[in-house]
Amino acid sequence: MFKNTCRFLGIKKIHSTAFHPESQGSIERSHRVLAEYLRHYVKEDETNWDQWIPFATYVHNTTEHSATGYTPHELLFRRPSVLPTTLKGTPEPQDNYDDYVSELRSRLQTSFQQAHKNLLKSKSKSKEHYNETARTLEIHVGG
Repeated sequence: MFKNTCRFLGIKKIHSTAFHPESQGSIERSHRVLAEYLRHYVKEDETNWDQWIPFATYVHNTTEHSATGYTPHELLFRRPSVLPTTLKGTPEPQDNYDDYVSELRSRLQTSFQQAHKNLLKSKSKSKEHYNETARTLEIHVGG
């Protein structure tokens, strides 16, 4: 089931070694951000960090990421997160299953395409920034 879901969503699953975090850059970045969120709320004796994880995760998932231009919540659920206090009026009626799947597929494709374009732009900017500061390494064979 997981393989088929990945294939449907166009996800290329990769494997990496346990103690080689460099191969998992994006997840390492996410963990660093979550740790930074937690650092602001955890008591000095660090006894209540586990109580803040749901809040830190929610903040992370509802904050627009500069690389994609979307929040992770929007990319996963096809709509921005709405807090219950911001709901106004009655909820919209739900579509039937076929309409929902069709609309979900369409919205996911559109948002993923846009997120992919934004990611490519972000990578290009990162490459330009790296190239500005990188020095050329000259290698002399046998000498």
